[in-house]
Amino acid sequence: MNVIEKRDFIHSNLHRANEKTINEFYEKLRKEEVLVTKLESRAQKAEADIRSGKVFSREEIEQRTVNIRR
Repeated sequence: MNVIEKRDFIHSNLHRANEKTINEFYEKLRKEEVLVTKLESRAQKAEADIRSGKVFSREEIEQRTVNIRR
């Protein structure tokens, strides 16, 4: 069953689902939405950091890693 068929099945049968199933489905979708929002925010911040020059060279990262291990 492909995604479109699954969506159609869910849509057609959603009215039959009990409250527990609806709540589980709601929480699953809500968590995915929150995750997408967080990832988009992190990507935008990273892009802003790159544009403003807040980046490190590979050598700088390696040196920082060495210093942390000490």
